[in-house]
Amino acid sequence: MDLQIPKLQTKTLRLASDPDAYKLYRAAQEWDLVEPILIKDRQDLKSEPKWRDHIEPYHHQIKNLITFCRRLPVILLADDVGLGKTISAGLIASELMSRNRLSKILVVCPKLLIPQWKEELETKFGVPGITATGKDLVEAKTPEEGGAVITTYQSARMYMNALEQSGFEMLILDEAHKLRNLYGVEQTPQVAERFRDVLAGRIFKYVLKVRAT
Repeated sequence: MDLQIPKLQTKTLRLASDPDAYKLYRAAQEWDLVEPILIKDRQDLKSEPKWRDHIEPYHHQIKNLITFCRRLPVILLADDVGLGKTISAGLIASELMSRNRLSKILVVCPKLLIPQWKEELETKFGVPGITATGKDLVEAKTPEEGGAVITTYQSARMYMNALEQSGFEMLILDEAHKLRNLYGVEQTPQVAERFRDVLAGRIFKYVLKVRAT
């Protein structure tokens, strides 16, 4: 089947006049202007100078990073308990930041894991972590050089409308199995429904879902 690509007149093209052609035009511009991420092995990483004095990643963690970059923009990372999924997530975020693909990250996790995320992002990857729940989440801002806002599922669900306007490029969902039961149940959980809408709407440029197998 041949792909018919419309001829675009960039001087007169407007979103309202031809939405589909406009989206294609924008996608073509982004594809042309952004350097592709080509990673074959650890030697191709640009983020290593930021973390090599603080951690020595395992082979599977580097592999998780490479796999994410090859399968952008959304991926599910499911490793056994104790294999360092937060380290894999930190490596991915650090690499994307080193390549100027993002600067603002939203981490959503159970409340008990917020301190762990903050500590590992800051001490191992040099990524500032701002913790915020409830109404404080609306006012939470990352430093100008970039960083992460770390919150809970319930807080993110309640204030997602405000978060959608905050310029986050990446969403990390830890313990992503909390979004289960979307189908086959009498009453779908509100958290699962809200994040389904977020993912379907492509609110975030990159999405990493993390859970234990």
